[in-house]
Amino acid sequence: MFRLVVIIFIVNTFIAKANAGDTFILHGQIQFSDDGMGYGGSDVWGYTTSEGEDVAIMGILEGVVFIRAEDIAIIDTVLGPMGGDPYYHRDIKTFDHYAYVVSENTGTNEGLQIIDLSGLPESVELVDTYSYNNHVRSHNMSIDTATGFAYICAQTYEGFRVVDINDPENPSDVNFVYTETIHDVFAQNDLVYVAEGWRGTFSIYDLSDKSNPALLARVSIPNNGYVHNIWPSDDGNFVVTTEESVPKTVKIWSIEDLDNIHVVGEYLGDNLVAHNAQVLGTRIFLSHYTYGMVIVDYSDPFDPIEAAHFDTYPQHDEPSPPWHGNWGIFQYTENGYVYGSDLNGLFTVMIYQKGLDHGVLYGDVNEDQIVNAMDVAFLVNVVLKDQNLTETQWIRSDVNFDDTIDIFDIFHLTDLISEN
Repeated sequence: MFRLVVIIFIVNTFIAKANAGDTFILHGQIQFSDDGMGYGGSDVWGYTTSEGEDVAIMGILEGVVFIRAEDIAIIDTVLGPMGGDPYYHRDIKTFDHYAYVVSENTGTNEGLQIIDLSGLPESVELVDTYSYNNHVRSHNMSIDTATGFAYICAQTYEGFRVVDINDPENPSDVNFVYTETIHDVFAQNDLVYVAEGWRGTFSIYDLSDKSNPALLARVSIPNNGYVHNIWPSDDGNFVVTTEESVPKTVKIWSIEDLDNIHVVGEYLGDNLVAHNAQVLGTRIFLSHYTYGMVIVDYSDPFDPIEAAHFDTYPQHDEPSPPWHGNWGIFQYTENGYVYGSDLNGLFTVMIYQKGLDHGVLYGDVNEDQIVNAMDVAFLVNVVLKDQNLTETQWIRSDVNFDDTIDIFDIFHLTDLISEN
């Protein structure tokens, strides 16, 4: 009993208020050089070493830079092409212990860059570059890590290349899929999702037979903007699309019935234009230009809500163009980091902790939308007196997710409060 009283006393010194959502805390930033016009930063991706260290990979003015997330330390830089594209577009994906980089630019190390990551966390090595029929430029790419094929947007913006990378240092083109227009592509388990730009459509292809791609669906978006990117849910029942046009929303589509694909939910930040969306579990991670980095809870796809937000561009929330602010976001890390990359070369690392779905707070046992010592007192009373709880209270009380309400939930709740 004495120990419980001490816990409550300690927690009272850390009384914290929190929004009903996820925890999203700035860990650190690096400002890289721009071209004097505010451009140079592009996309960001990540890699986890065999020892469990998270490394960010960001496109910068001179090429791509590798940054250890824990202490925001620059590990290495690989130079890339810098000519012909004022926005210095670079897109990065990983497969096995390699990073692959495409760019809209021409010049030094142009084409598909193949970078060996096995030397991390000390260094990386540019192994080679690859081009096919003088196609050295590309805006975006995706890698189906389950099958070892890369899908690379053609430099003509008319479709995507199918590239076998199962021999990682020796890629080979095996097909080309004509889509008329293209801006971005996502591939997973032989399904390829295509955002088709000003055509105002997105499409889904079956690439299980690489020599005979099958179009499964093409959807026209009513009153469309520029259909910029597409990303499926983990279960494949939904896709999320962005339209890089004011004031077009981020849309959640049900694709369970390919003959009846339809919008079920929408979201848009204060600046009225989003860049890219990625999906992890019940969260959508958005790079949202001048509004910054955004996490949307779509556990209820019909009612998506903003769960967390960090403004990387505090100057204003005016819509683009001209393009400013957060360009890329990456959340697939082992240690709870989320990376952001801004057009002006700003690199951001956030520490992320997912809250309960649909804005429910961990530990908000008394349901007052504040997690503080009153919740600890309530939970102590529950543990000591075996007090009955409503279903919602029980969910909020099981802070360590072990399906039991006990003293360990009290310990976790005090940790949660002290960290906030």
